[in-house]
Amino acid sequence: MGGVRVVFLEAPEQLLAERRRLGLDKRDEMWEGELHMVPPPSFGHQEREAALAALLLPVARARGLRLATEPGLYGVDGGWRVPELALAAPGHVTQRGVEGGAALVVEIRSPGDETDAKVPFYARFGVEELLIIERDTAAVELLRLAAGTLEAVPADKQGRLTCSLSVGFRRVRGNALEIRLPSGAIVRC
Repeated sequence: MGGVRVVFLEAPEQLLAERRRLGLDKRDEMWEGELHMVPPPSFGHQEREAALAALLLPVARARGLRLATEPGLYGVDGGWRVPELALAAPGHVTQRGVEGGAALVVEIRSPGDETDAKVPFYARFGVEELLIIERDTAAVELLRLAAGTLEAVPADKQGRLTCSLSVGFRRVRGNALEIRLPSGAIVRC
């Protein structure tokens, strides 16, 4: 059976309790009162997420930011989204996740996911920059908050997108992602 979109008018409490008990609800999101049950990502998706987290953690710490993988970003409307990574100032980090803004959020787009539909939420939430990486091709997009909307940042002459943390991203041969760190070091993942 292929991908099937399921809509419950009201989810049975037994189903929700079972998802919590099994830990299957970790990536679920609340969108304007609708619960989106997100399946676990592929191993390759998680591997790229882990590599990004390892590379960005020292950059985040040097800037006084906190980094989390798969954090909840909680909006004032009671909704939340769960990106792959978020870097946020300590004042925006609470016990449950990130509230009131983030310096950088990373989404790894998988076929059929809802990454694009999350962009308006991230803008309202106060995400300063949103990096979107295609899971299968490593194509990258960088969006920066301007006048309340997240707008595309143009690539430089080398095809690199550089975020405000002085980290550059670009797709290179095949499906590799090249990352240029503030030190000038270049890493592929």
